[in-house]
Amino acid sequence: MTTIEEIIRRIRDEMDVELRERARRALAERPRDWLVDQLLDRVLPPSDLPPPRPPADAAERRETRAERIERVERIERVERIRGWGLDAQSLAGFVGRYRRLSRERLEAEGLLVDPPPKGSELIGPAHRSAGAEELLREAKDLLYALLFADEEAGVHLDRVERALLTVTVPRAKAHPIGFLPRTAVAPEDGERAPHAAPDTLLQVEYGEIPEELVGNGIAACLRLINNLEINEPVLYARMEHVGSGALE
Repeated sequence: MTTIEEIIRRIRDEMDVELRERARRALAERPRDWLVDQLLDRVLPPSDLPPPRPPADAAERRETRAERIERVERIERVERIRGWGLDAQSLAGFVGRYRRLSRERLEAEGLLVDPPPKGSELIGPAHRSAGAEELLREAKDLLYALLFADEEAGVHLDRVERALLTVTVPRAKAHPIGFLPRTAVAPEDGERAPHAAPDTLLQVEYGEIPEELVGNGIAACLRLINNLEINEPVLYARMEHVGSGALE
């Protein structure tokens, strides 16, 4: 026996078919542009549209992309640093290991492969093994941690004194440690060849601990980065006491 529900369902199906046909005929009479606008309003409401951006020239767009890449790299670096749980004991381990990695040892162990002579061009990835690439990234991460990272980034160092780091590096070779603030172009002091490119001064204040391990760690990092990438005969760095108390 037919139930009430089945009767209602059949009537609704018949009405749905009729409604679709009537709606199709009515919409077919509408202009095409109007139909497109109606469809867009339903699948992409105005509130979902991104806000209009002011016009920018090509240089600004490139800068925006560079800033985005830098921000992502900084986030990834801090995450790697946080995984260390860096303290005075582990820092001493880094310093001891880095001090043993001379240019000669890096080449002897196959970490550097036929690198260009010191004082010439930067050492590129083609002259570094996979292990050297990892070591270089680690040294840069550690340098960043010693200069900028705090407890929130997993760096547990009792910083009680303020010190100032100044690094002098050829302008064309400054970007491997580009996260250091650039202060000025150094005047020629007679130590470089007369037609050599001017140097760049990179300068930053950091916090030192009683054992002065931070300064030792910074020196070890810079020496290793120089041996693996910057490739200067000597990378000039000066660390000087500024005062006691917390960093501003």
